[in-house]
Order: sequence, then C-alpha cells, then structure tokens
Amino acid sequence: MSLLQQLEILEDPRKDINKRHDLLDVVFLVLSGVLSGASGWKSIQDFGDDQLEWLRQHRKFENGIPRRHCIANIIKALDSDLLLQAVMSWLNENRKSQSKTILAIDGKTLRGAWRENFQHALHVVSAFDVENGVSFYQGATNRKGKEAKVVHEMLDVLTLNNTVVTLDALHCQMKTMEKVIAAKGDFMIQLKGNRQELKSAVDTVFEACNDISSKNEFLQTTKGHGREEVRKVTQLRADFDKEVSQKWPHIKTIIRVETERTLKGETAKSTRQYVSSLELNPEEAAQIIRKHWAVENNLHWVLDVVFREDSLKVSDPEGAKHLALFNRVALNIIKQHQGFKDSLAAKRRKAAWNQSFRSELLMG
Repeated sequence: MSLLQQLEILEDPRKDINKRHDLLDVVFLVLSGVLSGASGWKSIQDFGDDQLEWLRQHRKFENGIPRRHCIANIIKALDSDLLLQAVMSWLNENRKSQSKTILAIDGKTLRGAWRENFQHALHVVSAFDVENGVSFYQGATNRKGKEAKVVHEMLDVLTLNNTVVTLDALHCQMKTMEKVIAAKGDFMIQLKGNRQELKSAVDTVFEACNDISSKNEFLQTTKGHGREEVRKVTQLRADFDKEVSQKWPHIKTIIRVETERTLKGETAKSTRQYVSSLELNPEEAAQIIRKHWAVENNLHWVLDVVFREDSLKVSDPEGAKHLALFNRVALNIIKQHQGFKDSLAAKRRKAAWNQSFRSELLMG
C-alpha cells in the first residue's frame, strides 16, 4: 500500500465551511515540499506555487495552493496519533526483515522550535531501526526531562519480537525494562550514577570476578584517520544479591566497555557500563552497543546537516512535531531509494530539481 493510501485514514479536523483545500492535497503538498528541501510553511507554499502543474499530476488541487498560514493551521490540527499510525504502517510494510533488529531509541532537541524559554524547546524522540537505517516511530515532548514518559508510550505500541532496544542511561528504569520484556523484546541500557544502588551492585560483581574467562571478553581494534582505538568488552552474568535481583529481575547480564583511544601520540581511556536482558555473548554485545550510536550519526546528524532541522523556526509545538515527522518520512523515502547511488543531500536536491525523480521517490 502506498503512503498516500495509508494517509487516507486521517480525519479532517476542519469544519465544512473551512474546507476550501482537500486535506490529502495539503498533506501531499507538505510531504513533497519537505522531500524537495522546504523547511517551513512559507517555503512549502513557494514550492507549491512553483510546482502546481506537477502536483496536479498526482492530486486535484482544485483551488490551487493554500497560503502558508492555512497550511500551518491544517497540519498542526491533524490528529497526531492517526498521522503517526499511517506513517508507521507504511514504514513497517517497507522495512526489510532481519534476523534480529536493533532499535535505538534516542531524543533530539529541535533548537528552533520553542516559545519564550529555550528550556521548553520541542524534544523529539525517535525509534531508529539501525539495520534498515530508517526512523519508524516518533514521540515528542516540550521538555527533555519528560522523555521517559514518551518512551514508555512508544513501547506500549511497538511490537518488539526478535528486537533489541538500546537506550541511554536516562532510561535505566524498572518500568522501561518491564515494557520491553512485555513486548517480547530485549534491552541494552547504559548505566550511570543516576542509578547508584544498581551501579554499586554491578561494580561489586566485576570486582569480585578476578579471573575472567576468555568467553566473557571480546577485544576489538580499529585504526583510521591517524587514530587507533582498542575496545575491550566484558560481559558477566548479573549475579546480584537477593534484594537487587528482586528489584531488577529482568537484568540477566552486565557489560563493561573499556576504551583506549590514541591520537597523535596521546592516549585517553574511558569506561562505560550497561545492563541487559541478553544472554552471554560479548561479541554480540559489543556490536549492539556500537550500533546504538548510529542514531546519532545516521539520523540526528543527517536531520541537522541535510534537513537543517535545528534551523526550523516553527514555534507552535504541534506544527513543529508534525513537520519533524515529515522530515523523518522524507529521509526514509530517500534512504530506501535503490535506483542509483548518491549522497542523501544529492538525492534531495535531485528531488527538488527533477520532477520525474520526485515522482519516483513518492510513488515507487
């Protein structure tokens, strides 16, 4: 089913007297504009004015292109849950199946999307399918400190069978682990001092294990750009005392990553810890931990550099949240294109300049 067909589930929030422009026409306009480089309401309107003939090849647009304020009002009034449901259904149909999916959940602040106080800037949380390189779920809050609630809402609707969910230390919570396990998934969560009792228990297990078997360790060395990095990953069973085990029953293993990075003759060392529901397999643990950071390099960085998301100037939180979702849909569309090899930025430019290529991306 095409994305436009999925979007037909959207309910029009307007009263009949205000329905001058068809709802799906406006949604298609926004998606096409974002895919072609538009980053705000005015640029979407400008795109529509310039590309009306092409737009009418796919939708009627009987009353032409709506003005920017009209576009903004329609998009921000959409039902967020239905919009997300339509997009998620389409993305799930287009994801390639993998033996085990790694789902990195992480948040990103839209620095330009705030009113009066930067502390209330929109914070968008994405579920990023590392293996397929697509973001297929999104939640949002106006405070970074409320990210945990958004993640819990995500986990309530995601099917996580044969999936490992990776999260940073903010989400090292019993409730988060319970929700992942209830959805038939596994977790790999970073551990820091915000869970001091658990961290002390993990430290105790590592300190008590003086003779660590080679089956519990994995050593990896990488070189490049004048830098050498050695990572030793140690994974042990979570042999906590009774009280800690009862409090954190889903933790099966604990992981320590010791990194030694040498650049220009100077060496820096660091140590990180993780807790997991996975069985012992330090090589697998090492790969999962490294792949978690793909959400920074392959999603957040791309959204900033290619989609200029940090420059988004939309103060209304609902409008900004929905535009952020369109950004992620457009990114996924470009990433899934296999017609020829080129950078994401180059394909986005081509979508702006070449109507046939834009049609190919949107219609398959």
